[in-house]
Amino acid sequence: MLKSPANPAEKRILIVEDEGLVAMTLEETLRRIGYLVVGIALSGEEAITLTGEQHPDVILMDIRLQGGMDGIEAAQKIKGQFGTPIIFLTAYSDDETIRRVVMTESSGYLVKPINTRELFAGIESALYKKRRFDRFMEQQATASRPVCPCGTPMIQAFSPEKGEMIAVGWVCPKCHHFVQGN
Repeated sequence: MLKSPANPAEKRILIVEDEGLVAMTLEETLRRIGYLVVGIALSGEEAITLTGEQHPDVILMDIRLQGGMDGIEAAQKIKGQFGTPIIFLTAYSDDETIRRVVMTESSGYLVKPINTRELFAGIESALYKKRRFDRFMEQQATASRPVCPCGTPMIQAFSPEKGEMIAVGWVCPKCHHFVQGN
């Protein structure tokens, strides 16, 4: 049986799905494999509100939702405000939908009907990437940064998806000197 490693009940999941039966089935599946479901949102607007109130570790987001905002728009707002990993669960896999999803830098994309093993793997992967990114950010807060000859510290750019620095050099905003990265 699948079980989330290390304190599974602490892994908080928000479901964003406007079809009641699908949402209830997903909730039961998540509980059975060891996750805590902190809420079910029916619309993009409700998803944003619940994310702010419940602080989920991962959001499972349908694309077609009730209300004036679809799941992709909601994901962009949530990512910008909270940085919460989002996995899309949808019956739609057309080129335009996939293009829009890619632009959100989501943590995953699963086509319905959802396979429990794929769901589990997607959630655990999203949680792992988030932990890795958070550790990196903590290290960066205390690590030495490249410094321009004028004394201005440079901000480093990191890609959580690639797990590496994405900037190799910076132009100092103060003196316009080029500073080579590590």
